Amino acid sequence: MRSPSSGRRGTEPYRSFMVSLTLRGRPLSSFVVPCQHSLRSAVEAAATARGMTTSQLLRTFLTVMSPDVLEALPDPGEPNPVDVSYRRVTLKNGRTRRVRVVPKLRVRYPVRLDHATVRKAAWAAATIGASDGARLVTSGELAAVETEMSRCRLRLEQLTSALETLAFRPLQQPILKPWQATYVLGFTHEWGLDPQAVNSRFRTLAPIYHPDTGLLSSAERMSQLVEARNFLLRHLRR
Repeated sequence: MRSPSSGRRGTEPYRSFMVSLTLRGRPLSSFVVPCQHSLRSAVEAAATARGMTTSQLLRTFLTVMSPDVLEALPDPGEPNPVDVSYRRVTLKNGRTRRVRVVPKLRVRYPVRLDHATVRKAAWAAATIGASDGARLVTSGELAAVETEMSRCRLRLEQLTSALETLAFRPLQQPILKPWQATYVLGFTHEWGLDPQAVNSRFRTLAPIYHPDTGLLSSAERMSQLVEARNFLLRHLRR
């Protein structure tokens, strides 16, 4: 049902549902929060698109999304030097004074919030719905993602276990004979091998054993893999 005052820009038609039950009835506190020009411009554009003031937009968002939920978000930051400007104002005594001007967000909310929380809320409110912005996720969507992550973790554990079973056991001595090199590279023997086959097998196994990025990361196996390839290449060139 439409509010009688919803057509008047000067009123606050959202006031009745802007404040949660725990805060309803408490007087609104007015305060300003310094921010960067880009953030203020984004919030102003989002508020205008919704037919609201920036203060109304922020208060509505903070009612829907508790400030506690915003803790994990990065702070968009204080004004940068480029955001700061200066202007001269005339005092009552006729003198002029140079005043530092920074972009600010004007907030009206039942409780005072720290500046970082307000800037986080402003960023989320301004970008929600954008492809690279904030997004509200339902509990059902979150549960589905967590279920899929659990399934992927289980699958990864199974694959790692299978690879561990199939992987060669590192040798306890240097590679001095062809059979040792073929064992490490997974060949049954050296007969019929050529450098192309050796290099191809090495490129297949190296990503698996790479100590930094491998699925079955192992510095020892990777070292022996390199040693085995080099030995076989020298052996085949004789």
